[in-house]
Amino acid sequence: MQLEKYNREELKGKFNIKDNLICIDLGCGTRKQKGYVGIDSKKLEGVDIVCGIGKGLPFEDNTIDRIYANFLFEHIENFIPFMQELYRICRNGAIIKASFPYWASVTQWKDPTHKQVITIETFRYFSDDKWYGSEYGINTNFKVKSIKYNYLSPFLQRRRYFFLFPLRKFLRKHLINIVHSVWIELEVVK
Repeated sequence: MQLEKYNREELKGKFNIKDNLICIDLGCGTRKQKGYVGIDSKKLEGVDIVCGIGKGLPFEDNTIDRIYANFLFEHIENFIPFMQELYRICRNGAIIKASFPYWASVTQWKDPTHKQVITIETFRYFSDDKWYGSEYGINTNFKVKSIKYNYLSPFLQRRRYFFLFPLRKFLRKHLINIVHSVWIELEVVK
């Protein structure tokens, strides 16, 4: 079945978008970001478009300027086609802000609906970096703009546990449950 694909003008008219930025909240559930078009696989309060997110997105090529995805990526079964779809629908310079569980946290492993383990290194496969793993022909180019680790207590309490701060990077690489989740910001380069 072919999805109806929205273009920029249709989205602006249907969702009363005043400025020139088309922003979507993928997998928004009932917590859609203000000013964003809510996309989810279920019709819930705040969801504007219902579609199987991992099965294609209902937008024409080069339509979207901003994507927000809070704890969605780990639920996508076929991650490479999903990232290719994000690349297709985004305009050059579009920003994707996404969170996902840190690979070495119970948060990643406790949820039976998780289909993927995402790491920061995962995104190298979707860039134009030339390295050992870059010969897969994925044909996307996302540039990592920023990474923020969400530490668990006591690693987030700077004043009380100041002596741990210099060790945080080492500890997050070698122990579990130091980091809960990661926020990453990607820029689409076409």
